[in-house]
Amino acid sequence: MKLNANDEGALDLEEIPPFLFDLLEAVPRRAGSQDPRVENRFYPAPGEDEQLQEDWKSLVQPDLQEGFFSAREIVMADLRRASGHGDEYRMQIPSKHMEAWLNVLNQARLAIAEENHFGEKDLSEDIVPDAADPRSMLLFQISFYGFLQECLVKMQE
Repeated sequence: MKLNANDEGALDLEEIPPFLFDLLEAVPRRAGSQDPRVENRFYPAPGEDEQLQEDWKSLVQPDLQEGFFSAREIVMADLRRASGHGDEYRMQIPSKHMEAWLNVLNQARLAIAEENHFGEKDLSEDIVPDAADPRSMLLFQISFYGFLQECLVKMQE
């Protein structure tokens, strides 16, 4: 896979192998996890006070949910504009969509880690993806999403 910043400040992803494109297409689905553990990670209670928790759920959480949903919509639209088939794909992340991608990639990483009970030790391992080992594939997915986040952050500097 080749990554290039173009003249408009967008990130062009070219020669994406089908395996990595499948991981890209999974980003919004992973980020939209309905697992209660993931929901608690995305929307942690602001404290022990019951009134504060109720206020949070009614005043803050809906805006966060809407922001997450909007970001996923942007990512899905960019993925629909991807081209290619068979051996390789190509797509672009416009500069104005980078924040949405960062948001959704982060949500996807958190969701995978939470759903699979991955801790700091798991996430700091050197990852050798093995198609026969679902755990290594999930850790690779988290690592790949982190790599993309790093690329997007560097482009914004």
